[in-house]
Amino acid sequence: MNRLKARSTAVVFVLLIFALTLSSLAQFQGQRGMDPRNQQPAQPAAVVSTEPPPLETDLVLLTVSVTAPEKSQLPSLPRERFEVFEDGVPQKIAYFWEDSRPISVGLVIDDSDFMGRNRKFDDIRDVVPTFLKGKNPADEYFVLQFSTFPRMTVSYTTDAKLANILFPAGKEDATPDTALSDAIYLGLEAIKESANPRKALLIITAGGDKGCNGSQANVRMGEPIPPEKLLAFAMKQPVQIYSMLIADDWGTVADGGTACNQIPADENTLDELAGATGGHAYLAPNSQGGVNAIAIEVARALKTQFLIGYKSTNTATDGHRRGVKVKVNPPDGSPKLKVWTKSGYYAPKRGQTSLTPK
Repeated sequence: MNRLKARSTAVVFVLLIFALTLSSLAQFQGQRGMDPRNQQPAQPAAVVSTEPPPLETDLVLLTVSVTAPEKSQLPSLPRERFEVFEDGVPQKIAYFWEDSRPISVGLVIDDSDFMGRNRKFDDIRDVVPTFLKGKNPADEYFVLQFSTFPRMTVSYTTDAKLANILFPAGKEDATPDTALSDAIYLGLEAIKESANPRKALLIITAGGDKGCNGSQANVRMGEPIPPEKLLAFAMKQPVQIYSMLIADDWGTVADGGTACNQIPADENTLDELAGATGGHAYLAPNSQGGVNAIAIEVARALKTQFLIGYKSTNTATDGHRRGVKVKVNPPDGSPKLKVWTKSGYYAPKRGQTSLTPK
């Protein structure tokens, strides 16, 4: 009996030693050779979501547009293909979302006397139907035309057939007055009423805001909105601004051939508006094919975009402007890609939480 009890005790002792050995071995392997598929990272590299982030966030949010050449397919671009830099410093992407929600677009079309020169109207007769070709059924748009004054010619609609508009429309007078700044401002006001979460303006103009034939037009119509005020207003709206400036005859006017410095000034304004809002400014060739090619590229850029968020490594609350750049590393064999986003933003000041884009 004592011998049996001793054997049982020995068996229990051996089993206990064996169990302890397996436990130690498991811990040892867990520290050195655990299967990474069974591990949960302490902090994921990025949140890949099916929903946009909340409006109140401490992330710097960038709407990023990427296009491939017209006859090429845009390759699959996961988060790992993107790099974000702030003032040249790499930033860690904390939020990533491929955004293909419906979009609202305001088409702001110049039909002033400048557009009548050198057959520019011919360039844009088909640009609206070209831009809207293949639109999402839920996408909506409006058309705002301007010469001496801006006016809405097509109110918000999802019907692409209404885009068959012939230019020019009736003009109030024959002067080369171009209410470009007023039209952009009205477009920004109108886009506030849009139904869709994504918003954009596409401006097509020959430039020459408020005329280039002296001061009479300015006295009659009032001074144009200063560029800095227009820029500040645009920065407050959740909208991207795209523009085409058709100006093959820069610096000349219809009634005297004198220089018009306003046209290159308008190009600078359009560049600033596009850069501040994440859009793109084009110097368009005076040709129907060239203008339509730009319209196609803009439409493709707006079809699907990427919403990228990061927490800045610069934690200073000084209100200073910070430059932003996004880089895409395409997969091998992919076509050359264009990528753009807003050029920067203003950091919050002490006691302020929101981030102001620019």
